Amino acid sequence: MSLAQSAPAPAPAKVKYDEASRIKISGVVDDIQQRSLGGTCKAPGVFVTVKANEKTFELRVGPKWFIDALTWTFTKGDKLEITGWKVDKEGSNEVVVRKINRAEWSLEPRDDTGAANWLWMPAPKDSGKCI
Repeated sequence: MSLAQSAPAPAPAKVKYDEASRIKISGVVDDIQQRSLGGTCKAPGVFVTVKANEKTFELRVGPKWFIDALTWTFTKGDKLEITGWKVDKEGSNEVVVRKINRAEWSLEPRDDTGAANWLWMPAPKDSGKCI
């Protein structure tokens, strides 16, 4: 996975699962970045920009150590099917990922209630609490 380092962004608002804002997207990966997830998580997070029809969505996937431990990768041009929920911020295009499908694999960073599926894994030292 090729990740570009970017300048620290302001800490994102705490994301809360919202069944009413659940969304399904079919799109193509345009960019992959790592940056702060904010809050109590000190580990960098993986964010994937996807273009779907005429819209662009920023996928909040999870902590980089979780993605790396499971050897999942994203590449520009990947075709993805995403289920998640939109972040409740005016004008936001951010989607918290529940599940991503690609032809040969499936990634489920969160369960159906929005709880993080990486909580069972030992987090790296100094990564804080990533939820």
